[in-house]
Amino acid sequence: MGGHFDRFFQQWWGTLYKDFIITGIDGVWNDMNEPAVFNGRGGTMPEDNFHRGGGKLPAGPHLRYHNVYGLLMVKASRDGIMNVNSEKRPFVLSRANFLGGQKYAATWTGDNASTWEHFKMATPMVLNLGLSGQPFSGPDLGGYGGSPDADLFANWIAVGAFYPFCRSHSEKGTNDQEPWAFGKEVENVSRTALQRRYRLLPYLYTLFHEAAQTGLPVMRPVFFADVTDKSLRKEDEAFMWGNDLLIVPQWSEDPQLPEGIWNDISLLGNDVENDGYQPNLKQRGGSIIPVGSVIQSTEEFKTDSLTLLVCLDENNSATGTLYVDKGEGFDYRDGEFEVDIFKAEKTGENTITVKCEVEGKKQTKKQRFYQIGLVTNSGVNYSDWQNNNTVIISTKGSL
Repeated sequence: MGGHFDRFFQQWWGTLYKDFIITGIDGVWNDMNEPAVFNGRGGTMPEDNFHRGGGKLPAGPHLRYHNVYGLLMVKASRDGIMNVNSEKRPFVLSRANFLGGQKYAATWTGDNASTWEHFKMATPMVLNLGLSGQPFSGPDLGGYGGSPDADLFANWIAVGAFYPFCRSHSEKGTNDQEPWAFGKEVENVSRTALQRRYRLLPYLYTLFHEAAQTGLPVMRPVFFADVTDKSLRKEDEAFMWGNDLLIVPQWSEDPQLPEGIWNDISLLGNDVENDGYQPNLKQRGGSIIPVGSVIQSTEEFKTDSLTLLVCLDENNSATGTLYVDKGEGFDYRDGEFEVDIFKAEKTGENTITVKCEVEGKKQTKKQRFYQIGLVTNSGVNYSDWQNNNTVIISTKGSL
């Protein structure tokens, strides 16, 4: 009877999404699913509250299933959405989750406060979630409870653009928290931050594919750059995207950063001087980061024209990867995707040659327009746009 009840309840819950999804809604947000009971001890069910279990889950007290409850809810939610529209990738956001729940939902870090303390807590929280197998997470930018001032919000959104899950959110009764509500300066800071994120979408999407395949987090502690350097293990203000991009907040005091070649690309997405809020972006020597154009939403995302940021190592070479699929549906499971491998090396006294090779299950002959941005310790030198899979850039005066 317990197993029957469990399956019946999950199926019933999944049916509740039908009327929403058929209207064109793209995703759902599961809140209060710890579960929360406001007048209960500890804000939840009594520890000895009995759960029937069912299927592969044994019956047991709430103390055992408090955290698992959120996992079961998001799984049922995802299954319900898929039953309505099996051709579209579902999006589920959850406040509660458990090990394995990354297969079903993204997570945000809960109801934070609009304070510097909670702002600085967000980065280590997201890093730890990533290390715990949850690569898609982030806080409420600007804080949920209370009203941030302009300076706090500007700092928060500038760094928050680099959390895997990125959104501003606040509770009822607080001041307006849209970027323009803080004045023109903060509006411009926010625009620059979001433009950076949008331009880096080719790299970010590739990192999410890597996370899905390997379990590696998208947002990583700096000690991932050198696990033998013990000085990096306590750093929780600066962080990395993948192996190749280092994000260092402006407000960070004496951050512990990895040694080696890390050259600056901080003006990415901003054609004027740094506004004082954007974190410094540093690219690892030996890497190639694919960058797209400034867009207004992911609906405009394309990879037909890419800037390849090339940061050479001590041997004057670099490599990078780009993963591309349709961005919707599940054809990638049948091989409808491509993986581009970029390789750069010094081929002459004043030239660097960058080649693109397509690997993976789907071999494509599509040619893109490429621009090379040679990243050095004195700036970025850009080539002209070319539509060949081999691009040569002059290094004269750059290295």
